[in-house]
Amino acid sequence: MNAPRLLLPALLAVATAACSGLSTKPDSVPTRIKAGQSWVITRQAVAEQVLDTCSRDSPAHHPGRVAGYWAPSRQQVEQLEARQQRLAPRIAEPESYDRQYVGIVAGGRQLVYLNAFRLPDHADIDPAREALRGCDGAAGFWGALYDPETGEFSEIEVDGVR
Repeated sequence: MNAPRLLLPALLAVATAACSGLSTKPDSVPTRIKAGQSWVITRQAVAEQVLDTCSRDSPAHHPGRVAGYWAPSRQQVEQLEARQQRLAPRIAEPESYDRQYVGIVAGGRQLVYLNAFRLPDHADIDPAREALRGCDGAAGFWGALYDPETGEFSEIEVDGVR
């Protein structure tokens, strides 16, 4: 009976040593897993910051236009993303941009505001929790409204282009 008790600590030591390599993290983890990632913003404070653009128009720049916020469903996001090519030629390769989605209520309709940007590798920003804003970012930052009922995009705005 003493033999199994002596083997247990040795087995635990071997198992711990074998697993220890799995839990080590690299010094820096890339934020970008693939081009064209997207995040749905669900916190109203962050949604308001996303809409507070500094070098392009957005629905928030028109007092009283945004009557509320909501969270787009996975199905609505998938439908939006499947229709991104409708943004061309105004936006070249829209699927290659990273995107934040904010559900807004405007004019009695539920619309999705799309905030697009290019997130650099190793960025210290979490686009699921922080608004991404670029001032005078030119074609690197743009936004648009999407209507889930009609499947159409409108109000396509590129930073610094008016």
